[in-house]
Amino acid sequence: MIFAGSTLSVKSSQCVVLSPLVCSGEHKRVPTVIEDAMNDQNSFGAMLAIISAVRDARIGPALMATVVTTRSGVLRSVATARVSLGDRLWSLTDEHSASAFHPESGWTISHSDGVVETLPRERDDWIPPRLRLFFPLSLPIWGEQMDSWRVIDAEVSGGDAHLRFQHKENAEFFGQATIDLEWGIATEFTEPWERTTLQDIKSPWQ
Repeated sequence: MIFAGSTLSVKSSQCVVLSPLVCSGEHKRVPTVIEDAMNDQNSFGAMLAIISAVRDARIGPALMATVVTTRSGVLRSVATARVSLGDRLWSLTDEHSASAFHPESGWTISHSDGVVETLPRERDDWIPPRLRLFFPLSLPIWGEQMDSWRVIDAEVSGGDAHLRFQHKENAEFFGQATIDLEWGIATEFTEPWERTTLQDIKSPWQ
């Protein structure tokens, strides 16, 4: 496993482990945050723990959770999420719409007014922001070209890894995320203006 400012690639068969991206044979870049701040041994160990947990999640059980989003402390939305990494099935349902992904049919979005949308198959890599917590490496915090944030510190405490990140354009903005190392998912993603958490996490099989 390579860090220290380099990139790590995985073959297409592994892509579902890291994000819901659909691979087309080429190698996909796994985001690495290892710059100056990541040279700390504790941060390095935390990043290894996160990658290990995310990889293990592919053989873990399907999960369901309540996704709660607040903005400036005010409740913004509550949704129910169901994700099965092994089967590549995931869905998100709230009072306004229901989004679901199936590997054969792609994305279907059903709105409360009865309108049903299907996304073109080339949009299979799209994922609702609130579902990204189930795919920690798809969070926009790894300093890649399209990311707004860059992780500057990571540590493991108990069964969680705690990340602190800084805005790439506005260095006065900071955020944090918590990765559950048992499930391999993010249970908290906090920006200065918005916070999203996963609550009541469980397996439908339990």
